[in-house]
Amino acid sequence: MPENRVLIIDDDARICRIIKRVAGDLGIECLAIDNPELFEATNHDFKPNVIFMDLQMPKVDGVELLRKLAEQHSSTAIILVSGMDRSVIETTEELGKSFGLNMAGILKKPVDVDEISSMLLMQFEAVPSPRERKDTQITKEELAQAIERKELLVHYQPQVNLKSGKVVGFEALVRWQHPDHGLLFPDVFIPLAEQHEDLIGPLTFSVLDRIFEDEMLQGELTSDLAVSVNLSATMLSDLSLPDRVANLFNDHSVGTERLMLEVTESGAMQDPSLTMDILTRLRLKNIKLSLDDFGTGFSSMVQLYRLPFTEIKVDKSFVMVAMHNKEAAAIARITIELGHSLGLEVVAEGIEDQETQQWLKGIGCDIGQGYHISRPVAAEHFITWLQDYNKKNRSKTS
Repeated sequence: MPENRVLIIDDDARICRIIKRVAGDLGIECLAIDNPELFEATNHDFKPNVIFMDLQMPKVDGVELLRKLAEQHSSTAIILVSGMDRSVIETTEELGKSFGLNMAGILKKPVDVDEISSMLLMQFEAVPSPRERKDTQITKEELAQAIERKELLVHYQPQVNLKSGKVVGFEALVRWQHPDHGLLFPDVFIPLAEQHEDLIGPLTFSVLDRIFEDEMLQGELTSDLAVSVNLSATMLSDLSLPDRVANLFNDHSVGTERLMLEVTESGAMQDPSLTMDILTRLRLKNIKLSLDDFGTGFSSMVQLYRLPFTEIKVDKSFVMVAMHNKEAAAIARITIELGHSLGLEVVAEGIEDQETQQWLKGIGCDIGQGYHISRPVAAEHFITWLQDYNKKNRSKTS
């Protein structure tokens, strides 16, 4: 049985047919039921990765189903489908989050085929399948061996200048090709690595090494692109980090100015003095610094402006809902204005449609990344994508 599975619970046969057709085109197994009373047993037997759930059905409504899923401690991604006022749907979504459920989006009726496709593609990159779930048991010894055996892979997601349309860089995202569990995503093994100083350092440098092995900074098409790499907060206690990173780039005859290290807002604040020491030395070596997930933490603004960041990222949790959530749109806009007032470039991640991309361009955001532009892909697929993208972009501007 395929590992990618979608369950639809909706008494509207037309909606079920549309979602099933889109899922089928993407190679995703899909099952639809119209009787809410069959939901619990079907969900248990079918074990879907994603559930499309109507809110208004006979006998049982969507809120009752959410409550049942919460009682089962479900981690399945849930997409609400409804023709009701958006305020009602959004309130239901917030209720689901308060239950601890994985609320993955809203699909407004009448449904849009492209929106369904985008949601599914996003979920099957971001939501673990059964062999990728967080409950996969990974040991420290396994991860250490994986690093040594070079089982860690890197996928690359392009970053585009929103004004010119030109690809200016890419983010390097680690994956683990596990011999038994298949492809594992970072949320399965990064928390384990962060618990052990003798793992997180080697893992970080294995990602940097892989970028050079993939020749992502030395190929003809990518020779002028920058690379962004996530830096764990636990690495901000390693005083040798600036020299080690600079030496690695020098060994490959690549300028350090092409590296952007991404530090989360909360991570930067764990030990401000030590962080300032390490980040300042990184900047002295011309390594750029990005403040990631801005707006999701509770940091001191005074401390943040004192740290030598060159870029700020608008978190995808705001970008993805900005077109139908006034508060999220306001936070995204304010972050862009704040970044520019501090002399920083601003990157928006989580761009899932053309409307959002155009809106971000209109309010002055500098760079964008997200599934609308491209999913994270392996090096060889990135090069193919980049060739095709450059051709299309040239034809638009000529």
